[in-house]
Amino acid sequence: MQRHLHDISPLSTSYEMGLKRVLLSANESGCSITQIAVLELKAGERSAQHIHPDLQDAFFILDGEIDITIDGQVHHCQKEDFIFVEHLKAYELHAITDVRMLAMGCVIEAQRTKLYPILFEPNLRPMVWGGKRLTNWKQLPEQDNIGESWEVSTLDMLPSVIANGTWAGYPLSEVIAKMPEAILGKAVAKKYHNQMPLLVKFIDTKADLSVQVHPDDAMAQREHNGSGKTEMWYVVDADKDAYIYAGFKEELTPEEYARRVADGTIMDALAKHEIRTGDVFYIPAGRVHAIGKGVILVEVQQSSDLTYRIYDWDRVDAEGKSRELHTALAVDAIDFEADAEELHKRYTLPAGGEKCVIDTPYFVMSLIDVAEHKVVDRSSLDSFVIYICLSGGVKLAADGVEESLNEGELVLIPAEMNEMEFIGNGRLMEVYIR
Repeated sequence: MQRHLHDISPLSTSYEMGLKRVLLSANESGCSITQIAVLELKAGERSAQHIHPDLQDAFFILDGEIDITIDGQVHHCQKEDFIFVEHLKAYELHAITDVRMLAMGCVIEAQRTKLYPILFEPNLRPMVWGGKRLTNWKQLPEQDNIGESWEVSTLDMLPSVIANGTWAGYPLSEVIAKMPEAILGKAVAKKYHNQMPLLVKFIDTKADLSVQVHPDDAMAQREHNGSGKTEMWYVVDADKDAYIYAGFKEELTPEEYARRVADGTIMDALAKHEIRTGDVFYIPAGRVHAIGKGVILVEVQQSSDLTYRIYDWDRVDAEGKSRELHTALAVDAIDFEADAEELHKRYTLPAGGEKCVIDTPYFVMSLIDVAEHKVVDRSSLDSFVIYICLSGGVKLAADGVEESLNEGELVLIPAEMNEMEFIGNGRLMEVYIR
């Protein structure tokens, strides 16, 4: 492998200052090296304090002068100086002049199998109907036309990359492959063949999404050799007149459906639901649906991106082309019976309360209100647990590791971790496999 420094795109650093160009990443090294990168810092920049229980860092100064404070002792470093920071040593960086330095990290091998609450790098997906509210909610630099943020994903098209700890820089799928039972849980790993069974997204709709339906497991296996797609939505924020289409108003036959798609009246057959913050929708495979404009929501679904598009509001792209419709496949996927069960729910939680909202063979979703302090023990689940901060902010402590979880952020708790302590005030979504 050979690379030239200026052919590598600069990235933000974990020090919340400067830029880095990664020469070698963790998943490329195949050993205990977590990263080799060139850091570029501006004069006067100062980092937050760092401490790693399982990582060791080293720096070689290429140009400039920098103070590196380790456990309170200041080390003044300049060109051609080398400094090593052991694990469990608190350190911070203060650039005296503009600085370029080589940064190297490595893992203490005994710590490589120790798991911890897992955070992920931003994983944004531009869409024709996307807006800018999603990056604002996640407290990221503002970007327009961002329709989705794939928060937990092991699909090849947009995989999640771990942002913290020993496995920083590794794709989630690669770490699961090394320790499937410890992360997923023994029963979950066995049932899903050591694969993450869920995909978690955040969605922002500046315009209406297409009308669509997802296949069930049997059809997905038959047509695509994959899994079906049952999902649920939690409305994080919605404009005053926002709405969601879900299910038919009355029973349709396949023939009536085909006629309505052909003559453009399919929208007249769909049930339209006005929505507000906190609304929950359950969308099993086979239920026709569409998310209207002006909505931010959390989507929890089976690990599948199979979608049959039925109607797309006659939209065209910049080249004047319409997006592909899947009318024939949709006929086989749709559940044409009118929806008998309640699919649209609203909940009010007391301070410090929690409530199981959706319990399906594919996932369980609960809402938890944290009021100053809450301890949860999930040792009986034999499943990973995902916590999403819907509003407010909390600090999570588990097995001696602390992480902050703010609005629009998510953490994955491996199955081998049992008790979690939350400190702060916020509403959390909890997701796991029964």
